[in-house]
Amino acid sequence: MFKLKEFTVFLMFAIFSTGLPAPRSVAAQDLVPSEEFAGGSSVFVFRQSRKQPQSRAGGGSVSSSGSGRSKAPRSAAQTSAQIATAAKKRRAAAIAARKQAARAEANRRLALSNTLTVKAEGFLDTDQTDLAIKSYRDALVQNANNARAKEGLSNALTAKGIVVAGDTNNEAAAIHFEEAVKFDSKNDVAYAKLGAIHDAYGRKDKALLNYEKALAINPEYSTLYAPIGIAHLDKGEVAKAEEFMRKAETAGVDNVDSRFLKGVLLFKQNNDAEALTAFNRVLELDGRFVEAQYFKGQILDRTGKSAEALASYKKTLEWEPAFTPASFEIGVASYNAGDYAGAAAAYEQVVKTEKDNYQAHANLASSYRQLERFADANAQYALASAGIKTADLYSEWGYCLGKVGEWEKASARLATAKEISPTAIDNSNVGWAHYNAGQAQTVAKEPEKAKASYALAKAALEVAVQLDPRLDAAYLNLGSTHNGLGEFQLAVNVLKTVLGFRRDWAIAANQLGLGYRGLGDMKNAIATFKRVVDLDKNSVTGLFNLGATYQISGNAKEAKKINDQLRKINPAAASRLDDVISGKVVLDGVTRQINQKIPSIPRLPRFP
Repeated sequence: MFKLKEFTVFLMFAIFSTGLPAPRSVAAQDLVPSEEFAGGSSVFVFRQSRKQPQSRAGGGSVSSSGSGRSKAPRSAAQTSAQIATAAKKRRAAAIAARKQAARAEANRRLALSNTLTVKAEGFLDTDQTDLAIKSYRDALVQNANNARAKEGLSNALTAKGIVVAGDTNNEAAAIHFEEAVKFDSKNDVAYAKLGAIHDAYGRKDKALLNYEKALAINPEYSTLYAPIGIAHLDKGEVAKAEEFMRKAETAGVDNVDSRFLKGVLLFKQNNDAEALTAFNRVLELDGRFVEAQYFKGQILDRTGKSAEALASYKKTLEWEPAFTPASFEIGVASYNAGDYAGAAAAYEQVVKTEKDNYQAHANLASSYRQLERFADANAQYALASAGIKTADLYSEWGYCLGKVGEWEKASARLATAKEISPTAIDNSNVGWAHYNAGQAQTVAKEPEKAKASYALAKAALEVAVQLDPRLDAAYLNLGSTHNGLGEFQLAVNVLKTVLGFRRDWAIAANQLGLGYRGLGDMKNAIATFKRVVDLDKNSVTGLFNLGATYQISGNAKEAKKINDQLRKINPAAASRLDDVISGKVVLDGVTRQINQKIPSIPRLPRFP
């Protein structure tokens, strides 16, 4: 778990430890500066943490068809045996009734409908199901009220459905069972099989409805107790699940479903030791029961055995690659371990199958963000936003839009985050986006638009510092905005304040130097840029601005000396400074004319 006392600051330029108490509001935040090279820097603040751990799914679903696949119930053999016995009893009862009816009608001529019924019964007795169905239908055409034909057709359709369903509960069989119960509402076998099909395909409400109808008609279906309990548990009805667990135990039912139900109930009660035993007992009966293996991983995960948990999740995918709950957990574990590529691969598998899994889309977006695949991240944030409306999501989305230069969209997303959570940090980030929009508009030679963007940035940032008078990011962004507006004295005042919080913060010192230079105070500007270089002799930003300021102040000798030092570190930047020294580029006080002409030179992160 990320601790508040762990203050991590990720900077693309040099950032240094202050040795002072951390400012309020950002003790657990990451500050990420924009990548302007020769001034105009600002910082984005992550609301939680740039590396905030992701949360596990927590065993939210106990469905045995969580991945949308078709499979037989875990106790298919035992349940099928009960169904077969029930079907045999129904057949025997029908035969007895038929014989009795035949004796009663022996002395009178049967109507055509009854003749067809007898013919259909003969077909059914010899398992010629299709012929039986046809004859029963013909009998009902002659006499729609022929009760024997209705019951017989219901039995024939059930027999046909059982064959079509096979061992995997093929969904194509459902139509036969649905028609069967229309002709005989007391056909418990059809209800039981229809429930099993719905269960296999994850339609828990329909499965539960049909299971309960079958059980109400025929209480002998004790093997349905556990599936009914699991269906109730999937609906969050724990008390009912426990009720059917007790019924199963009372009836002496001991199969994979009953053991699994018991394990999940113990898991929900945080009884990890007994739950683990229960899931191991499930695997004794079915060595490839993926859901039991998945829950073992959940238990191992929450008891701190992360490596074993990960192995357990991977085993479920070996057995069943489409089991998305395990892929999701692998994504969480990989992300929290810093393996963002592994996390992305896992979440990609989840969203491929579960396109409406909004949390998986959000987690995948965060993984792409860590991999600096910002365009891909933005696409996933957009999908996640259909189901997740949180300030964190919109804040991260706004940051990633900014990283691809879509400042208008970034401003809009960050404004949404601010509406949800009007904190100092959210206002600071809105200011960050508007400020950078102004920078882009300045480069595009749209001064009026730039001025409007800076004004919006200023308004948001003034709110931010009012809400939190010690939020260093807000002060820095406000100081940068004042520089952008040409309000150099205000910039100097604000930047002195933030450097009071973090005395050696290089990015703020660089902005302060620009403010002094805008005022024409070259002495303090040079001293400030020298401070940046003293703190980091390889600071490209500090060296460039120091050399440029020497040139503006008339000290060409020192400017060339600094440029020689810069050339050893960054030849491209030194080439640009050559243009300043030679007069090809004229600085106008805050170097806005050259901000975007100098390439962004990403640097390795530095941590205080």
